[in-house]
Amino acid sequence: MKPVNQTETEQGHGSEFSEKYQKWLIRFGVLAVIVLLAVVVVWFMRRPKTVDVVEPKEATITETITGSGTVGGETESNVGAQLQGIVQNLYVKEGDSVIRGQQLALIKNDVAEAQISQARSAVITARAQLDQVSRDALGSDINAAVEQVNQAIAQVEQQRSVITQTQKSVDQGNSILEQLLSEKELAAKELERSSSLVESGDVSRSEYDRNLNIFKVAEKRVEAQKRAIEVSRANVVSAQSSLRSLEANVRVLQSRLRTIRSGARAEDVKVAQSRVAETERALRVAEEQAGNASVTAPFAGIVTKINAETGQSVGSLGVLTLVSVEPEIRIDVDESNLSVLRVGQEVVISSDPFSEMAFKGKVSELGAAVDQVRGTITVKVIPENPPDWLRPGQTINVNIITAQNVSRLLIPETAPVRVGDETVVFIIVDGKAALKPIVTRLPTKDGVPVVSGLDAGDRIIAVPTSINVGDRVQAR
Repeated sequence: MKPVNQTETEQGHGSEFSEKYQKWLIRFGVLAVIVLLAVVVVWFMRRPKTVDVVEPKEATITETITGSGTVGGETESNVGAQLQGIVQNLYVKEGDSVIRGQQLALIKNDVAEAQISQARSAVITARAQLDQVSRDALGSDINAAVEQVNQAIAQVEQQRSVITQTQKSVDQGNSILEQLLSEKELAAKELERSSSLVESGDVSRSEYDRNLNIFKVAEKRVEAQKRAIEVSRANVVSAQSSLRSLEANVRVLQSRLRTIRSGARAEDVKVAQSRVAETERALRVAEEQAGNASVTAPFAGIVTKINAETGQSVGSLGVLTLVSVEPEIRIDVDESNLSVLRVGQEVVISSDPFSEMAFKGKVSELGAAVDQVRGTITVKVIPENPPDWLRPGQTINVNIITAQNVSRLLIPETAPVRVGDETVVFIIVDGKAALKPIVTRLPTKDGVPVVSGLDAGDRIIAVPTSINVGDRVQAR
């Protein structure tokens, strides 16, 4: 057995201790690095954020509300006749200036004309009846009265035939209209199909143009047929009115015949006189109503639009749109400006094409209600000495001066932010970021005016990006 060397044993124990010592050193070093990194991260996260700080500067400014306005007339109206009908004559065109009472158009109203004719016939008949009942009957008078009754009855039957034929014309027109509408619908579908195919090259451009032309022709034929139906319907109304007049005439002649046969009586004479007076009053009324078919200007102004050309029916928009000579400008502003808007405020008005020709005006009226959808109120402005280039419908720039030479604190446009329903700025208080609600006006070239909520000595964070309430901050 080989004896153990003591020196080798001691060397083995020393090597083992050295290895353990090295492992502990490595572990301690790793732990120290981790602790150091944690300390660095905590320090980095807790260190104050560096920000740009500004103080509000005081300035004297003029505050305005700026927007785009539309020029209209102080009085704007759709002008038409009290009676409906077709435009027979149109005496003005768009852009014409007219004076109050000037005749603008003449409306052809078959019903009114028929009523005048009927009223005149009734007057003639009533007067003739009065003559008859005022004298004794003759044999020839009786025979003539019988003949008149027979002729009147024949006229009634003839008029009924006219009504039947006219109504057939309306029905036929409606049938034709249905056919034309079907053709228009078919042409529209074909146009839509070729429109989608022409882009892909499956249909030639010439075929598309042909389909477009077919559709336009179909549209014109439909509109022409509608106008023809309107004329036919007016003829039916006129014929029915004439029929009622003829039937009334038959009754009058029959009554006259009975009166002639029975001889003149005082009460019959009195009744005949009353009937004459009634028919004469009816004639005057009919003539007055026919006079309403003449369209006249209710005020001096400019014709801005023709709503019904010659030969077209007068609709709800009347014959034309008339705007008074005195212009008026309308601008919609946000309802948040209500507190600073006042009637009589000065306004500066300009137009981009005439930028060097600004002129003044005054606020004349504030809208009675706020538009709930857009949250705006309409402000009306009356220009003072408006230039010649101002036209109805023109869009122009409007600056309403709400305050002149007022002292305001100005801050950079980047400073205020919206938090909920409030405008706020971030200020530094005891080294931390804090919120301060403010009330501002529209920005100027020098900054945002602050009406309230801010003090001159406040230290404001100029660009509060990534800043939260309570963050530690320091000025750069």
